[in-house]
Amino acid sequence: MLALLGFRIADEIVRHLPLSGSRRLARGLARLAFALRVPARRRLEDNWRRLIPSAGAGEVTHLARDAFEHFALSVVDFLRLSRLEPASVAREVEVRGAQHLEAARNSGRGVILLSAHMGNWEWGAAFLSALGEHIRVAAREQSGRALEAWFERRRERHGVSRLEGRPLWLSAARALRRREWVALMGDRDAALPGGVRSESVSVCAWSAALARRTGAVILPAVILHRPEGGYAACFEAPITPRECASGGYRAVVRRALDRHPGQWLGFEPIPDGLA
Repeated sequence: MLALLGFRIADEIVRHLPLSGSRRLARGLARLAFALRVPARRRLEDNWRRLIPSAGAGEVTHLARDAFEHFALSVVDFLRLSRLEPASVAREVEVRGAQHLEAARNSGRGVILLSAHMGNWEWGAAFLSALGEHIRVAAREQSGRALEAWFERRRERHGVSRLEGRPLWLSAARALRRREWVALMGDRDAALPGGVRSESVSVCAWSAALARRTGAVILPAVILHRPEGGYAACFEAPITPRECASGGYRAVVRRALDRHPGQWLGFEPIPDGLA
């Protein structure tokens, strides 16, 4: 209930403040939370020490502070989505690797969009929906039905919905066979979509098996904040199920982390193969 109240208050602030004011306030609150050493800061810094064992304390602190600010800006933009038309969303996104996006869209197959917690993944899903794709996200259910319904309404405003049902495999396979897009995050510890944990099956292995069964394309992508404003949707060449299962997607994630480390919102444990 407190989380829902917080989002509703934030939504009203974003609704009534100019965008520049909302962003300044968000950055200020992010810096305050960082200074108060909330648990998310400790988890993020621990992840960076695993990823870059040679990093000094100053470098780790700098990366974590940047991530807090990027997360705050992402929340502001997520709240803006409910008041934007699809065409407005698309105008704020620059596409990089457009040939890979178009090849996937023209493949005549479903697409497994393997992404990471970078930039603003909610905005990325809305952008793809604005292009006319049917997007199903394998997102963890929010704590409490009221909060989950709040998120659901905002996603549905842009044609995005969360995969549901158990086993989640069946609903994902059905969506892919309907030539829809299923968005997954591959940068967290051995946790299957929907919050189901396993010591032996990673998101990448799960995705590879799903692609083999349905013939879906596996398309790596992240959506990043641009310094000048708006977003860059970055698509890489599709990877095969074999490449995905053997760690090929994690290599893509590492490249993205190396290029844009301050935009990685790694607030939860990461896979062993990523470190």
